[in-house]
Amino acid sequence: MNRVNEFMNVLEQFYFDWAGDHAAITQPPKQVFTRTGTRGDWRAMPCTIAPDRPLTGKAVGSIDAVKIIGTNEEECVVADKISVGKALLLHPTDHFVEAIFDVAALSSFRTAAISVLAFKYCGYRPDHVAGIIGAGRVGFYTAVILREWLNIERLLVCDVNDIRGRDFLDVMTAWYGTKVRVTATPDVRRESQALFLATTSRLPLIDGRLERHVPFIASVGADADNLSELAPEVLEGRMLVSESRDNLAFGDLRRWHDSGLIRSEDLILLPTLMANAARSAEVPAPTVFISTGTAVQDALVCRFLHDRLNGQGGLPLHAFSPAPH
Repeated sequence: MNRVNEFMNVLEQFYFDWAGDHAAITQPPKQVFTRTGTRGDWRAMPCTIAPDRPLTGKAVGSIDAVKIIGTNEEECVVADKISVGKALLLHPTDHFVEAIFDVAALSSFRTAAISVLAFKYCGYRPDHVAGIIGAGRVGFYTAVILREWLNIERLLVCDVNDIRGRDFLDVMTAWYGTKVRVTATPDVRRESQALFLATTSRLPLIDGRLERHVPFIASVGADADNLSELAPEVLEGRMLVSESRDNLAFGDLRRWHDSGLIRSEDLILLPTLMANAARSAEVPAPTVFISTGTAVQDALVCRFLHDRLNGQGGLPLHAFSPAPH
């Protein structure tokens, strides 16, 4: 959290480089596993970023990582965490586990980071009012990155949990003195110029009727087939952007694709969008950005943390051994 801008600059450079060297990254589709009678799922997300290529030399170096994450919808043991599990960073030559990361904060932070990165290249202006629907971890990190990296000062926030909304307001006001207002969902939809949805909603929250004036809408919560944040009408007059075509296998994107409302080629990839925006002075068309998360984002966060902490981010492995008598 003390290096938000540094990380966002690395992430931004990486995505620019990725547009010119797709072969540098091997990112198999998520492997998703479910159990009958239990809500949620668990997923295996591997990623390798090849060494000795122009891309990796600029931004991050070589990376091998895998994340095992559960969506924790039951919350039988661990309360108030939308994700549980571990991410493993492997040594680039010997392939032992170099570091282990808890995924709750990691996944929430990188999810927020990618939506703010997309916003920067989809009509962003520093005087915009940003609306955040969902004041949990992802919503909080979104607000921090908007404020730190893009200097967005005016935030509108809503959440079904009043206590969570008040906590969000108290922290943001104490940290930044930012102009934050907790209000109802219709007000956020009507008064914002950028909308960020980070919820666990099972029904669409946005249908597009109140958002004709909004140049950017991001949805990051509908990452499973039982979740939904957007009605298909929101696509009218908007380009559709995501960071990976693999996201067509989840949530709203899957429903739209399976029903024939969108085709795979309708999806504009974020690295391509950024490369095009850098070459053109034109204001991008209104955008819907949808993310269900990709392994490369986790790998970047793991490598960033490990390198900045000089490999001393947690307890050494021998600390978990029984103490001698």
